[in-house]
Amino acid sequence: MSWVDRIIEAAYTSPSGVRTIFNYENVSKSVDKKTTAFDFPDADGTYIQDLGHTGRRYPLRIIFWGDDYDIQSAAFESSLLERGIGKLEHPVYGSSDVVPFGPIKQRDDLKTAANQAIIEVTFFETIGLIYPSSTLDPTSDILQSIDEYNIATSQEFEDVTSLGTTIEKSKFLNTYNAFLNSAKSGLQTVADVQADVQKEFDTIENSINNGIDVLISTPLTLAFQTILLIQSPARALTNIKARLDAYENLADSIISGNGAGGSDPATPSVDSSNSNDYHTKDLYASTYVTGSVVSVVNNKFVTKTEALEAAENVIEQFEAVAQWRDDNFKSLGEIDKGDSYQKLQQAVALTAGFLVDVSFTLKQERRLVLNRDRNIIELVAFLYGDVDDQLDFFITSNDLSGSEILELPKGREIVYYI
Repeated sequence: MSWVDRIIEAAYTSPSGVRTIFNYENVSKSVDKKTTAFDFPDADGTYIQDLGHTGRRYPLRIIFWGDDYDIQSAAFESSLLERGIGKLEHPVYGSSDVVPFGPIKQRDDLKTAANQAIIEVTFFETIGLIYPSSTLDPTSDILQSIDEYNIATSQEFEDVTSLGTTIEKSKFLNTYNAFLNSAKSGLQTVADVQADVQKEFDTIENSINNGIDVLISTPLTLAFQTILLIQSPARALTNIKARLDAYENLADSIISGNGAGGSDPATPSVDSSNSNDYHTKDLYASTYVTGSVVSVVNNKFVTKTEALEAAENVIEQFEAVAQWRDDNFKSLGEIDKGDSYQKLQQAVALTAGFLVDVSFTLKQERRLVLNRDRNIIELVAFLYGDVDDQLDFFITSNDLSGSEILELPKGREIVYYI
């Protein structure tokens, strides 16, 4: 397949759902790296703080022609002017959630091309960051969106699951059990950190296992209990990175085709052969994203870097699952009703906004290269003005071990926060 074969139909879907197919000239995109340079007087070189990248920008010159070109261009302009997030199906760079940004220019070449209009617009990729600053309790908004996701997803799972024959039920049961075991295996270590979380996690898992022969006749209840099972370890008061990694790894194992079922043909990243199998995978993969969201809400962030890294992690996990869902729906020839997806997108957007907002109040990272051997207690007192409350944090944030806990050698780079 050549590059020509990989070009897709260009279209823009407005927030109200109006999809417009368009023609175009040469295309391009741009993205900025979010980096800051720090130079310290007692160290050679420059420290670059890397906070990821911005959303991509897609400038397009769009062409309408024909007897009704004026009607087409006017309708398209109306779509661009709608408030909210639209979807761009870029002919080269794929699909993205976008907002038209900046000036929208239209040129009608009445003399040289009387039946043609050219519209120039730039689409900015967006994560839907719509966090209202007036809200007194932002975590309540996030948890409410999670509750709405739980209800919508359970209902959709019942609507799309087909269990009319004994063979369908048997295959569904085998697939579901495999993913249930995978979830338990991947999240048990996180749940075990806190006794009440462990008890809840094990209780829900036993309830599903013991009653699954009955629960497959009520997919809504089965899905809802599974969602609660997956989300419960997120409340364990353990390292945030450990929680996010656990959920990300489980989601990746599904969308990469290496999840429950191993190399079985029913588990490739795009599976057009079995709708029940796909919707089971979707239930687990999408809910793993909510596990990351609940982990963030149940965490007290200390540093700006930690909060922004968590935001990036949640967004990337969501985007990977969203792309995987789109590919599978196209392969299956099914239509995504979109209700549960919208609730998930809302939860992720609120979470990202919350973390960015919180990050402005947190400690910022600084790095220092030691110009002589330093005693750790003396160094912590020098950097933080306090030892008792900061010593453990300093050891953890710098991953100190062995002899370094007694004395840090000259030339050692350390991280501290102000």
